[in-house]
Amino acid sequence: MAARILILDDEALLLESLRRTLRAHRLPAEGTRSPETALARLKQQPYEVLITDFRMPGLDGIEVLQRARRIRPACEVVLMTGHATVELARRALLRGAVDLLTKPFSPERDLVPLLQRLLAERLESEPGAERAPGLTSVVGVGAAMEAVLERARKVARSETTVLLCGESGTGKEVIADLIHALSSRADGPLVKVNCAALPAPLLESELFGHRRGAFTGADSDRPGLFEGADGGTLLLDEVGELAVEIQAKLLRVLQDGEVRRVGDLEARRVDVRVLAATNRDLPEAVRRGAFRADLYYRLAVVPLPLPPLRARPEDLPALVAHLAGRLAPGVPVRVQAEAMRLLGAYDWPGNVRELSNALEHALTLGDGVRVRVEDLPVALLETRCDAARPEDLQTLQGLEQRCILQALARTGGNRTRAARLLGITRRTLGYRIRKYGLEAQLDRPAPAAEWTPQAASLV
Repeated sequence: MAARILILDDEALLLESLRRTLRAHRLPAEGTRSPETALARLKQQPYEVLITDFRMPGLDGIEVLQRARRIRPACEVVLMTGHATVELARRALLRGAVDLLTKPFSPERDLVPLLQRLLAERLESEPGAERAPGLTSVVGVGAAMEAVLERARKVARSETTVLLCGESGTGKEVIADLIHALSSRADGPLVKVNCAALPAPLLESELFGHRRGAFTGADSDRPGLFEGADGGTLLLDEVGELAVEIQAKLLRVLQDGEVRRVGDLEARRVDVRVLAATNRDLPEAVRRGAFRADLYYRLAVVPLPLPPLRARPEDLPALVAHLAGRLAPGVPVRVQAEAMRLLGAYDWPGNVRELSNALEHALTLGDGVRVRVEDLPVALLETRCDAARPEDLQTLQGLEQRCILQALARTGGNRTRAARLLGITRRTLGYRIRKYGLEAQLDRPAPAAEWTPQAASLV
């Protein structure tokens, strides 16, 4: 098997240690101590990942990075350095590095998971590659989305109704697609209806069908969406907007498995699995009498809440890459470091849908291959602020401390949630708190403007 990973480091012991560790995890790797040899090998073989040191005799890591990207644009580059600074991190990311590892690091904890993810993503994107149905549109590397996906996989195996709840734009329809694709009904139809798009009389006819002459304009018999979804799945999007009279009829269909067309006396048997989605607080609507309690409990047999984008900052870089690839297929879109900082500082009230719109806005107004600050929507530019003085960001240690304090402030001091937010283990977080002596500062949260996805990735 041809080597897929190339390691470049002038320290022979570290080079051999990394090579053996990777091979122990079935990650085929070769090594070299010469930048010129590494670049020559890249010309000869299609390596998928280059891991390079920064300080070496001759060429430095940034120069190697730039030349490697020209030789093999598809090759991912990971930079290692024992002299990391924020400026170096920005230069590396701006020039296309996928990550920056600060020495000393743990190959088992820091490097192996990174490489496994990169190679898995590469395999998934290859023509003809086998992949799980429905997973291609789901992007999430953090604990929050992993929990959602695990729950979705479990409910897909059953026939129960599922209530997808969360803010607008969080991906409820994508998860519904996934549940259907992983279910035993995958070969059947997946029918979707937006319950807020039609007035009650038209929606009733759309869902249940009608007989000829049932109302003005009903010139012929027409089956409804329940009949159209027979043998498959029906997604009721924005189910919280249903009129009370339709709620009662929907409840009967869920209880009896039979649908009666408008103006018809005959009931028709249907075999439909129902998924529902809403951005409303349905329990509150039940308390107010705006939504039937019996229908709510019938729909929410398994509630599946989706986290807002602001609660999963670790997923932002992957989402940006995924959405940019969809908006500009075949184009290696690059995101300015400052633009990514603004994307990370924004609250995203419209969630993933708003992020997609922002990227499309930037690519349309820009040159189509770069996401620049000046091309972002006004709402994002308004979040731009001085935030931190240059002297406050001179070392990664200072940035790490501020990120830790900010995460703890966001989670009310809950270390488990803070660790999840930072993308590290609780044990690692505790070590960093003790290392920097932050116990006495935990009641003094860091400025919110200093939180960015890039900073979190460096912690």
